[in-house]
Amino acid sequence: MDLQRRRQPAVEQYHRRRRLPGAGGITYTLNRASAPTADQLDSYNRITEAMNLALTVYNCYLRISKSLSIYYEPSVPTADGNYNGTIRFGAKSTMVQATAQHEIAHTLGVGTYGGWASRVSNGRWTGSNAINQLRALDGNSSAVLYADGAHFWPHGLNQASEATSADEYVRNVKMVASLRQDMGL
Repeated sequence: MDLQRRRQPAVEQYHRRRRLPGAGGITYTLNRASAPTADQLDSYNRITEAMNLALTVYNCYLRISKSLSIYYEPSVPTADGNYNGTIRFGAKSTMVQATAQHEIAHTLGVGTYGGWASRVSNGRWTGSNAINQLRALDGNSSAVLYADGAHFWPHGLNQASEATSADEYVRNVKMVASLRQDMGL
């Protein structure tokens, strides 16, 4: 966790240096207890940092408006996101940018929109926009985009350890944008 916290300011600076337009309009509300405990306050701070970093990237690379409703729910084993815009964080280890971006992807339709399943066949994504995006990002004309009922890979940030550089966060958002195009969103 400490490594992730030290890397986060560098990630923000990376995106600011690129002078990106910030054209997106994804916002969030963190739902807080009226008299929070020390645990809740710590979690709210971690979630706020993760969401702010994630939305810095999303709003630079994806032109969409959506309001998200964020919750800290200790009973949630990891984190989850729903197409209705709800994200719940549970474990402290999930309160990082990579997880926030992954869950935001679910709120934007990855694995949660009705058109997702029809584009997955034999463990592979079949939509041409996302396949072409993957091949361009990886510089590999035969790259395969894998998917299941809720996730895609590579670049799905399915584990926080997949975020090996600031560029990986950008790749993730570009893939989400292409998956949305394939679903007609």
